[in-house]
Amino acid sequence: MSGIDADRSPFERGGPWTPFLAGAAVVLVASLLPVPDALVGSGGAPGGGGAVGPLAVLGPTAVFHLIGYAGLAALGTLATDRSVVAAEASVAVGFFAELLQSQVAWRSFAWTDAAVNAVGAVLGVAAVAAVVALRGAARRRLRERR
Repeated sequence: MSGIDADRSPFERGGPWTPFLAGAAVVLVASLLPVPDALVGSGGAPGGGGAVGPLAVLGPTAVFHLIGYAGLAALGTLATDRSVVAAEASVAVGFFAELLQSQVAWRSFAWTDAAVNAVGAVLGVAAVAAVVALRGAARRRLRERR
């Protein structure tokens, strides 16, 4: 390792996409784990037995999809300041995860999961944009008070 690299964190040495790639690896590994029986209804069907509302339609893991892909898109946006590319990359990871699940006996491909992954990615980018806008507005107010 050169002297220049020794002063930089592993994320800086790996480039701006390293946090996103690390997050993608975590999401992909998590997407291949078996779903606990407590989250699925009888016979392994999604819905947790007596699920109501969105969980009855989207399945019990929808909240995990939303959070995971929102976080992934936020990581990409914060690391690169390229929100559209981060959202697209997150959607691609989500679709790839669904393809991988189709090859695992205890998981399956689901278009609804792919769609929820995409919604999560958009929400993650929107959350970063909202925080950035609010921080900018707060800074402007502070400058105006001085």
